[in-house]
Parts: sequence; C-alpha cells; structure tokens
Amino acid sequence: MNIRMLQTELYKIYSKKVIWISLVVFLALFLILKLQFIDYVGVKYTLEPMRSELTSAVENPDFHNFVRNNDYNCTIEAMKPFLPASVFDYIEQYSGNERIYRSLNNDLRGIINNYYERIDNRAAFIDELSQDIAVPDHTNVTRAKTKLYQIYQSTPVTIELNLESSANNFIDVNHSAVFPGLIMLIVIVGLAGIYADEYTSGTLSPLLTSRKGRKGVFFSKQAAASIFVFSVVLFMEAFYMVVTAICYHAPNAAISAASTYGLSLTTYSGTVLGFCLRQILGTLLAALTLGSIVMCISAYSKNALVPFFVAGVFYGGTAIYANMITFPQYLSSFWSLPGELSLFMLQTQIELVEMGHLTNVFGCMVSSLTLNVCVNIILMVICLILCYRAYTRK
Repeated sequence: MNIRMLQTELYKIYSKKVIWISLVVFLALFLILKLQFIDYVGVKYTLEPMRSELTSAVENPDFHNFVRNNDYNCTIEAMKPFLPASVFDYIEQYSGNERIYRSLNNDLRGIINNYYERIDNRAAFIDELSQDIAVPDHTNVTRAKTKLYQIYQSTPVTIELNLESSANNFIDVNHSAVFPGLIMLIVIVGLAGIYADEYTSGTLSPLLTSRKGRKGVFFSKQAAASIFVFSVVLFMEAFYMVVTAICYHAPNAAISAASTYGLSLTTYSGTVLGFCLRQILGTLLAALTLGSIVMCISAYSKNALVPFFVAGVFYGGTAIYANMITFPQYLSSFWSLPGELSLFMLQTQIELVEMGHLTNVFGCMVSSLTLNVCVNIILMVICLILCYRAYTRK
C-alpha cells in the first residue's frame, strides 16, 4: 500500500454520486423531522431554572411518603405544601399564556410523581433480587440474579430530577430504528462495489498484477474503507447531535442516564452525555463490522447488488428481530441471542442496559452488551480474513 493507491481507492468510494444523494436526502429527512420541535412549548419552556429549589424540595422524606401514599398521582394543589413559593411564582409569570402555563404545571406534576415512582421501583427491584437469591438454588437464572445483585450493590446509580426533554431526546437519536439504520445504509452503499465493481469496470486484471501486489491493493482498500466508515459515522452522528441540541437544547452535563425514562433500572452509572458517547462508539464498531461483511461478500461477487442486498438483509433482518422479540429478564435465552447480538443493539444499547442483563457463556455470567461487542469484533476479523484470502488468491 502507498499513498497514491490509497488516494485512488478513496476516490473510487467518494466519487459515487449515489452516496452524496443518499446523504443529502437522509440528513434533510432528519432535519425536517426534528426542526418541527424547535418552537415546541414543552421544549422552549422548562422547569430547569428551578432545579436547585426543586432538588431541595424532593429531598424531604415526608414529601416522598406523601406522593407514595397517593400512588404517585398527586395533583399540583396537593403538592403545594411541600414546594417553595418561588416555583409557583416562576410558573405564575406565564399565566397569561395558557399553553405555556398548562405545560409547566403538567411538567411539574408529572416529573415529581415520576421521580419518586422511579426511585421506589428501583429499590423494589433490587429488594426483589435479594429475596430471590436468599433461597439456595443453583439454576442459571438464580446465578444471574446473584451476579446482578452484586453489580447493583457495587455500582451506585443516582436518579435525579429530569426537568427537560433534551436528555431523553439525545439518547433516543440512536435508539430509534430509522436514524442508526440510515448510517448503516450509507456504509453499505459506499462499500458494496469495492471489489465487485472491479469486474464491471475491467480494472480487476491490472489490480491483480499491480506493482505493489495483491496484498498492497487489499490493504489500500481496507484503509480506504475504514476512513470512509469513520467519516460517515462521525459526520452523521455530529449532524444528528447538533440538530438535536438546536431543537431540544443540550442536556445538563451532570444528569445521569438513569434519570431518563427508559433507564431507571440500569446498572450504568454514567451521565447522559457519556451514554450518548457509548452509543456513537457502538455505532462506529457496528459500521466497521458491517463494512467488513460487505467487503467480504463483494470480494466473492461480480455484481455490487449482491453484497448490497445480502448485507442489507442481514442488518435489517437482525434489527427487525431485535425490535420484535421481548428480551427475557435477567438472562439471555437461545431465541433472544440473535437480537441481543445484533448490530442494531450495539448501536442503541438501551435494551441491553435498561436493567442488568447477562448471558451464560460456558458457565460464566457475562454482560450481554460486552458479549455483543466481543462477538461483533470476532465477526469483523473473520470477514476481513476471508476477504483477504478471497482477493489474494484470485
């Protein structure tokens, strides 16, 4: 491999008009769907300015007991004795605008009721685990519960007041089935013809007899493909996050991921922004793995449509399966594994960490997310080895 050969391979990939057309269409679609919320009342007007006052108020154990005794369905009037007057003064300033006034009151009621309910649900879940493992039992499910209970005990997770929708929306960017899939589709379109197009363009023979040899061509193509995947993922994810920040504002840097609606039982103790970074890194690994699958199939094909459809069916089929099947609690099953190990789950990660989830690997209880990462790295390496052998032995 040399710089000139690498530049040539990069040009072959980036010169495909279909990539740029698809990219523009996909980003425009994301923009249209998100910009409609830029002036949404519930996004523009939040209780975030009252964070310190509300945080102090909800630390009152009497307030907690009162909400619990009312089945987490307290009205604003019932909460008034426990909340500072400044909170109601803040809301009252918008009394002339019915939409804003009603939105803030609904948010206050819903956020506090939900906050206490989530805390109690988490405590109840951990307590249930401790009771389940108190009875001696050597089944795999009990072993998984024991491991999970140890993780919960050793990993303190804080649930905080989530006073605006930005945190949920940032995590949901890579949780929706559409937007992560668009990134992967661009990767498939860009790499489907990386070897197969050499047949149709008549350049296969010159490449196989090039001065740098077949190994040089292979490594040039691999380097070009990796650069392409990195650029697509990082550019599209940056675009997603910037547009989301414009529409919903950036989330509080310190708020925990457990404070969002889908992760109250998680064992992940990091922040929302930290979880988003994990999703982006997961998308990058998923794209590199899918790229290696596409290249491997392309090396055995004479038509770029073959790797395009095979890789598309593989990614789309496993993603649909992962969204259709209900993952079992605590421990993976034979039927849930194809979904749990899918590339889509590596991108979103929420279903794998929304509560502790383990997989039995030859008697060892392993985090399902960790297993997903390991399996897809192994799959990527195998595909690259097969691709190398297929091309260098032509």
